[in-house]
Amino acid sequence: MNLQSYQRSLRRLVTGGPVEPDDPPYAQRLAGSTGLAVVREVIGFWRAHALERYCILSTGWLKRQGRFEDEISRFIASGEFSPDVAEAGQQFMRQLSHDSDPLLQALARFEIALHETRTDPGQYRSMDWPCDPGPVLAAILDGHAPEITGKPRPHRVTVSRALPGGYACTPLPEPSSG
Repeated sequence: MNLQSYQRSLRRLVTGGPVEPDDPPYAQRLAGSTGLAVVREVIGFWRAHALERYCILSTGWLKRQGRFEDEISRFIASGEFSPDVAEAGQQFMRQLSHDSDPLLQALARFEIALHETRTDPGQYRSMDWPCDPGPVLAAILDGHAPEITGKPRPHRVTVSRALPGGYACTPLPEPSSG
């Protein structure tokens, strides 16, 4: 077996994949071992820690929803993440931007835009939210429950360092029924 195949089998095992019949004997013996479990736990801890620091808003919301651990595990299990924290953070938020929860989708896209526009005041990014983002962002940053009153109204959010506070939001017109 060549080194590349050996490394691939170890990576698959570390990220939670199964043993394959053509894996080297060493990799086959690792499956189910305490050592492998410890390595997975350490990698999960450090990856979660790094993503918490880079994706503050998205991970804050996931924690409020009780989904943080599951989403981190799913991300790690994909095995397709960069060792670079910033790139892995972007990958994680892109994964979240396709979640079934429209609020988490918007939040992840918002946070991606914040990172993309942080150094150039000439850059603008816009995305739609299913509600006013103000109460949601305040709840994440202040650690309290979101105070959303009435029927949520969609908003368009524009992110740019040229805007006061880094972003602006505008309510979208209510869809006409008729």
